[in-house]
Amino acid sequence: MWQVLVACSACAEETEVLVGDLDDVDREVCPCGYSYVVLSVSAFEPVYAERAPLLELPRPQKLPKAA
Repeated sequence: MWQVLVACSACAEETEVLVGDLDDVDREVCPCGYSYVVLSVSAFEPVYAERAPLLELPRPQKLPKAA
């Protein structure tokens, strides 16, 4: 998987796009209708974590204010 930083060729909006193949970047277009220019490319491997139970810690007791 690839993480690609692209900028619109018309409105200069920058976006990060995740693609499986670098040829897929050519198919992406900006909402304004113009194509993107690639600024940087980096390899990306997603990491999946296991779900765990949520532990709720007791709230700390309020201490009296100092004089």
